[in-house]
Amino acid sequence: MIAEKEYRLRKVIDQTHDQLLSVLLSFTSNRHLCEDILQEAYVRFWNNMEQVKDDDTAIYLLKRYTRNLFLDEMRRISRRESLLANLHTNIAVASAEELAIEKERRTIIQSAIEKLPAQQKKIFRMHKEQALSYRQIADQLGITTGTIETQMNRALKFLRKELAGMNVNDPALTFALIYYALTAH
Repeated sequence: MIAEKEYRLRKVIDQTHDQLLSVLLSFTSNRHLCEDILQEAYVRFWNNMEQVKDDDTAIYLLKRYTRNLFLDEMRRISRRESLLANLHTNIAVASAEELAIEKERRTIIQSAIEKLPAQQKKIFRMHKEQALSYRQIADQLGITTGTIETQMNRALKFLRKELAGMNVNDPALTFALIYYALTAH
């Protein structure tokens, strides 16, 4: 019985494969997709072969399976592409908003740094922008490391106060924002 079923399937495939493949390829140039659709159509046909009495009905049934599978696949691809397009749009919008917010933050931070007294600003920039140690700054400016530490503490305290409007209550996050603003170009 199985051998007869396999023989019949092989016969139907031989009679229909090229025609069905040609029709599918006229709608899409994706040969791999077309072969997958045909394979699924033949599996469905195999599963329902006992109900199909003659080969004319088999061809009609295979055409219907192939058409429906192709349309299902096109709908699935369309939904996926639509979802991806929406995702890309949302990312682009979010990215644009995030960039605008980030630019505004940098401007606010730079403005706050500019409000520092001259000596504090100089020490702060040497430490944060040039990554100099307190010892190196002290040597360059001819002052003690204790003075550098005091000036840095005052500068950071001032900047935390100035940046309180950014809704950043965590001092470590404030410091990170300042550092990021100074190092980002």
